Amino acid sequence: MKRLSIKLTYAILLTAFLILIVLSILIGPLGFHPGTSIGSLVIKHRVMRTLLALSTGGVLALAGMLVQYSVSNPLASPDLLGVLQGAYVGSMLAVIAYRGSPPLGLPLTAGFVGGLLAYALTMMLASRIGFSRAGVILAGITVASLFSGVSAFIALLAEAYAGVNAAIFLVGTFAYATQESVVVVLTGLVLGVIASSLVARGLDLISYGDEVALAAGYNPAIVRVVATSIAALLSAASVYASGIVYFVALVAPNAARILVGGHPRISLPVTLLLGSLIGVGADVVSRVVALTTGLGEVPGGLVTAITGSIFLAYMLMRMGAGGGFDRA
Repeated sequence: MKRLSIKLTYAILLTAFLILIVLSILIGPLGFHPGTSIGSLVIKHRVMRTLLALSTGGVLALAGMLVQYSVSNPLASPDLLGVLQGAYVGSMLAVIAYRGSPPLGLPLTAGFVGGLLAYALTMMLASRIGFSRAGVILAGITVASLFSGVSAFIALLAEAYAGVNAAIFLVGTFAYATQESVVVVLTGLVLGVIASSLVARGLDLISYGDEVALAAGYNPAIVRVVATSIAALLSAASVYASGIVYFVALVAPNAARILVGGHPRISLPVTLLLGSLIGVGADVVSRVVALTTGLGEVPGGLVTAITGSIFLAYMLMRMGAGGGFDRA
């Protein structure tokens, strides 16, 4: 398939991104009335919600890229490997332990630990059943299912003992955007871009094989540990702010490779832009669906879960036809 030029790709994506941001500010059940005090509050909330959606999409896209290159598997992503679910469990346990009022930063830290634990379990299981592409995904699905079940139980505990409606965050939503959550995930996005840029060269090399990376002076084990730690921290930030948003981390990096090729240093900006675009787009679609159906709120995570599963089916068929990492 012939690719568009890099400049044209950016132009199309940026145009779509700007259109979605405008729609995100305009669309909602209370309409658009900037001249009133209530209208100003509504618009302020929509701006915060838009910032949360784009930054959550961005950090998940970066996390997905880091994980996929770490294991050289285009189907690997934090949600399919159980990292998001582990981060959710860790964060909610911190909330429950402090009856809904944990110390500042503790849920994020606990989420980071939970995400890393889930990833470690996935890699341990994958090594026992054969560290192949299929083996990694099967191990990830197993661990993700385990932590998904635990997450559902934890959500019940959070509501019963901490008075927190944690169930809504089992399927990610951007409706509860606050200044704190936006600052956390935006900070994670900025730091994630810097860190991802620093490890991009090493990830590119190990995707060709550990021997290639060693010959170029990179330690594959260190590169993988650093990359997966960054991915776990980004995952924890996204879960802390928006809950478990499925499939953004799978779709964005793969779509970027299809558009501009598979070298991380080239695909990273497009991956970031696509992730943010998906996040805002899912939130806009969820609000349109809520308005047309008369529902009060439709979580944006439902939109990404439905569309992402379709993309996963496409990736499975593409890999079955011999597709993989495209570096051209």
